[in-house]
Amino acid sequence: MHEEPYTQALLDLALREAGGRRIVAIRLGVGQFSAIVAGAVEVFFRHLSAGTPAQGARLVFETVPLELTCTACGRTSGLDGGPDAPVRPALAAALRRGCPCGGARLTITGGLGFDLLGLTVEGGDS
Repeated sequence: MHEEPYTQALLDLALREAGGRRIVAIRLGVGQFSAIVAGAVEVFFRHLSAGTPAQGARLVFETVPLELTCTACGRTSGLDGGPDAPVRPALAAALRRGCPCGGARLTITGGLGFDLLGLTVEGGDS
């Protein structure tokens, strides 16, 4: 149920960006390792947006892949298998493997968030 406050925050941001115009669609970036459940966001959004210019808006979810950065050389990489790969085994393998530079310490620098990527409002994009 942790999705409710995140959904409320994104709704508030979308309404502010729309400036009173009716919102038709909202593009959301969901990090591959964010633990956000799209179905829960949709349920909360329907409830929270009732009576607002966002009521009935379509939610479009885009997966943001997990990104790892080597602390030794700064190289970034994703997981083998891309955004549809099972995260935990792919992450464990990447951490064991380390960086091609020989650096053994990788940190997660992407794919953790839940972000508003864009809006479609009545009469055009925002």
